[in-house]
Amino acid sequence: MHKKYIDLTEYPRKDHFEYFMTMENPFANVTAELDISNWIVWLKEKGYPFFLTFQYAVVQAANRVPELRQRYEGGRIAEYDFCNPSFTVPAPDGTYRYCLVHADQPLEAYLAEGIQRQREAAMATSLEEDEETELESLLFTTSLPWLHFSSVTMPVPDRTFTIPNIGWGKYVTKEQPALEDGKLIWRQSVSIPVCLTVNHALADGIHIASFFRNLEEELEKMVREGREES
Repeated sequence: MHKKYIDLTEYPRKDHFEYFMTMENPFANVTAELDISNWIVWLKEKGYPFFLTFQYAVVQAANRVPELRQRYEGGRIAEYDFCNPSFTVPAPDGTYRYCLVHADQPLEAYLAEGIQRQREAAMATSLEEDEETELESLLFTTSLPWLHFSSVTMPVPDRTFTIPNIGWGKYVTKEQPALEDGKLIWRQSVSIPVCLTVNHALADGIHIASFFRNLEEELEKMVREGREES
């Protein structure tokens, strides 16, 4: 991936960056509930794998926010042109391995590569990916498909860590009241918790909110374009 370095003398968040970089815990963590009712129906119609397909939308959404492509590197701020996901894959021994797939390609090609890489990672003897890549160019993604959570805290190595960490939990179906032709009815909705952890030195609340708005749009886009092709 290509990157450029930001000139701190012209960086509008220079004071904010320097302020938060002095903190012991500069991390901001937000969990939001997303409605995926239409998307999950479309996903089942297509027969696509849940994790990889949802991850594709997550990565596209994150890359639309420049601040989520920025990293602190040796006293400088680098901005990558695109950040691919590094994620966890269950291993036969009950632990997990790390896996990397390229999301800067059409969905169908990404899914084919992702399925193959998941198989390879699951059987790997080492925790790390075999592919050589610049760590800071990645997005860290994970899922907790056994639990529908309301908040979660992600581990970080130190306060200078600036790789965004995005996780999601178990999706659930709920009955919700709605008005239809003046009558109260009950409708089923499907929702999923999504958590984003960022270093506040590089990203603010507006950037976090942009990610969640983008993710909603990416999921809607998948359904719309997928059905237009049918």
